Amino acid sequence: MIERLGGLYPSPPDQDCSLPTTVFQRSAVQFALLLVLAVVLRFDTFGDPNLHGDEMFYQTVGVAMHHGATPYVDVWDRKPFGLFLIYYLIAFISSAPLAYQLVATLFVAATAWAIARITARWTSVQGSLLAAVAYLLWLAPLQGYGGQSPVFYNLFIAMAALLVLTALPALQKGAVPKSTYAAMALAGFGITVKTSALFEACFLGIYALIALRQSGLSLTRTARTGVTWAAVGAAPALIIALTYSVLGHWEEYWHAMFTSNLAKETHWPTSLMRLKFLAMALAPVGLFALIGLVRLKPEARRFTLLWLGAAIAGLASVPNFYLHYALPILVPLCVGASTFFGKGIAGSGAAAVLAILSFSISSPFQYGRARESRAAMTQLEHAIDRHVGSGPLLLYDAPPQLYMRTGQPLITPLVFPTHLAHMIEKDVSHLSTLDETNRVLKLKPSVVVMAHPLRNGPVNEETHQLVLGYVGQNCRLIEVVPTLERQRTDMIAVWGDCVRSNAGR
Repeated sequence: MIERLGGLYPSPPDQDCSLPTTVFQRSAVQFALLLVLAVVLRFDTFGDPNLHGDEMFYQTVGVAMHHGATPYVDVWDRKPFGLFLIYYLIAFISSAPLAYQLVATLFVAATAWAIARITARWTSVQGSLLAAVAYLLWLAPLQGYGGQSPVFYNLFIAMAALLVLTALPALQKGAVPKSTYAAMALAGFGITVKTSALFEACFLGIYALIALRQSGLSLTRTARTGVTWAAVGAAPALIIALTYSVLGHWEEYWHAMFTSNLAKETHWPTSLMRLKFLAMALAPVGLFALIGLVRLKPEARRFTLLWLGAAIAGLASVPNFYLHYALPILVPLCVGASTFFGKGIAGSGAAAVLAILSFSISSPFQYGRARESRAAMTQLEHAIDRHVGSGPLLLYDAPPQLYMRTGQPLITPLVFPTHLAHMIEKDVSHLSTLDETNRVLKLKPSVVVMAHPLRNGPVNEETHQLVLGYVGQNCRLIEVVPTLERQRTDMIAVWGDCVRSNAGR
């Protein structure tokens, strides 16, 4: 067993490295370098109030929780509670977008550092550092430039993988170090941020358990350890579920976490189109990983391929195939590519190619874009404030953070833009989409904000026509604001004075 696992243990790497090892081998130095690079690559996003609809929704929920909102009850989504908890904790620092963007930067730097520490056991300093750099470089092409959920849970999984690898010498002797329990706890936290992380968590637990069993430990003791590890990993999710049960909201929680995922239908034409673009986006790193895997020792290759398979299984379990869904796959790909990145000039050249491709796809030097995004959001806020009157605000396929930024209450739990407007989200929550739309329109919102045209297809025409009918009969078009996200610009229409217009009829 010692010989078979030898490829996972630290050993003298290939000496084709061009970086001085005396300084760059130090863990603190590596983290500092990676943090500086992460800041440089993400600096132009800092302060952008509309980087991506997903993370702006997560931030909206985190801030709403400070005002008493309960996820899945007062504001609905399928994401696990751990993600909203992260944004809730960040909101203690500030409700400004910069706060979550800085925390996300720390997370990606720490994840890159974990990649460097994992790969240091089988490649040179150059290889391990450039593998970490590759992770930072390829986040933006996969929409990981802000606070998408994998930006956070990748760290938990990567650190769990590092701890499992570090524990292997003890496990193969029949000992169970405390670090294995920490690894399972971290993997468990990852599951509470994104449910599909379950596949990677299970892989790490099973891999460690097999190593323990092959040490000659009895089946009974091995099974007892496995059950304990499983309990530790499941504990974060079980605590959250128990809390919702105690609060009397078990049905809402169960529906959000399980039933809704079964109820949501996949729109295969658009999903397969996104899968094609996702595969193309992963191809450059995938090519380098393929070359690097050939150079890995057998057991290191096996570990990396199994990890990669688990990450792909997580992607396939939610077959919507948005670009950022590929972010978990990026971690084992960078790990696999590390030995190629360590190959002297060729490895450095490969990293340079990744940098050029990354900058051409999503330049990190768009310093004016955050300013333009702030100006557009301010324009929308002013239009709402001037015309909201006495009635509530309704955001229909519009930036969800406008509720928070204008101080208006959430008019519906279906705050995320697609939950009312997207056909594949019809009746997926515990609320009837049509009934909920009728209910909020009966409240006579005085301002309705909606994209024109709607941003996600296929459109739920039932609710769309209701909203169009309402604004056509009761409101006037105030203005249409070109509103920037990181990779797109949407036309957002503000319909206002609705209550006043209706009262005058």
